[in-house]
Amino acid sequence: MAEETSPKAEEPKVAPTPIFGQGSTFAGAGFSGFGSSEGFGGAASAGAGAAAAANPEEECQAEFKPVVQLEEKETASGEESEEIKLEYKAKLYRYDFEKQEWKERGVGQCKILEHKETKKTRVLMRRDKLHKVCANFLIMPGTTLQNHQGNDKTWVWSTPDFADEEMKNELFCIRFGTTEKANEFKELFEAAEAQNTKLIEAEGGLEVKEANDDEKKEAGADDLADNLASVKVEDKKEEKEKEEEATKDEGEEKEEQES
Repeated sequence: MAEETSPKAEEPKVAPTPIFGQGSTFAGAGFSGFGSSEGFGGAASAGAGAAAAANPEEECQAEFKPVVQLEEKETASGEESEEIKLEYKAKLYRYDFEKQEWKERGVGQCKILEHKETKKTRVLMRRDKLHKVCANFLIMPGTTLQNHQGNDKTWVWSTPDFADEEMKNELFCIRFGTTEKANEFKELFEAAEAQNTKLIEAEGGLEVKEANDDEKKEAGADDLADNLASVKVEDKKEEKEKEEEATKDEGEEKEEQES
């Protein structure tokens, strides 16, 4: 009787180990390496959020209005009623009579201005940046320009000036960048001097009240000096007379004693 052989137990089947690791097979719904929620899409959104948090002002569109609003106002220069005949940059000097030296007055635009109604001409110069007036005078009759030490770019003249809002007699020296500019300044200056002379003479000439007052003061000072001199002379005469009388008295006393 043949021996019955028992059937061999089946060995459990083991799944093959994937080559690229778990989840890297192509079975199922695509390549699982790109299907995770923590893939490239999640990383990009996280990076954008971090950039927005780093620069919060770039997206801020808030508007702030000032508490005090200033209105723009036009400032008058005083030249609105005048026509510019010449405008060149130059350097201006004034002479200090106390220290006997030239001092720089300023560097800026020198203008020759003619009034549209009166036709009188003046010279106006302002300093650069500060716009402070360093020369402001009417070209008076008899004003002449002279070269300074033979320099063709410079002119020297004396005039009453109102740059400091009060009249001062100044001795000016102006220097231009080129000889051509200096010559053009002289031509217009001399033409304006002749025109102002005619206009002022037509109005009755210059006022000489201040000159007369000065002459009176000088005359008064001379009279006072003469009076003081005469007083001194009289005092000397009186002293001499007293001395002579004293010597006479002494001589008479001596004569009496000897007799």
